[in-house]
Amino acid sequence: MKTPQEYLDIIQDAHPCPVNSGFERAVWLFEFREALRWMLDFVEVEYKHQVADILDKGLTSEKYALCGKYRSYTKVKVADVAAYSSELFDSLVHVKASDAEKIIGRRALYLEARDILGSSEIQKYEVVNSTELSKVVPSHVFSRLTEKEERLMDYVIEEISSPSEGV
Repeated sequence: MKTPQEYLDIIQDAHPCPVNSGFERAVWLFEFREALRWMLDFVEVEYKHQVADILDKGLTSEKYALCGKYRSYTKVKVADVAAYSSELFDSLVHVKASDAEKIIGRRALYLEARDILGSSEIQKYEVVNSTELSKVVPSHVFSRLTEKEERLMDYVIEEISSPSEGV
């Protein structure tokens, strides 16, 4: 099996970077990065399909073995903690925030947080989901209550045509 460095060398040999610094290298790296992102998505899907095919068909090989990779983690036996000590259990038991949201809803969580923090302090945490807002108000009201915001996510290097090319 080839190492990641060997694959990188193959790609760089086939498509060498023109220079060691500057815009040309940045463009080459950007294009290389985008190609790798596409390749990673493609390879990930294709790999999962191949593994599923091997499992579904019960395929075997004299040369390869399909082995599961597991990550060890510690799972607390909640009922055993409660049986061991109700005081300890009461001091440690909780639900995940995502589960609490599913169980009692965003509004109930907000009201509880507002009761704890107070009306003025909760303001720095208040949000309204734009998708939910769009479902309950007309579009002309939605556009008045929202604004577009841009966040810098990445840099793209674009080729600029020279002034003489446009003339």
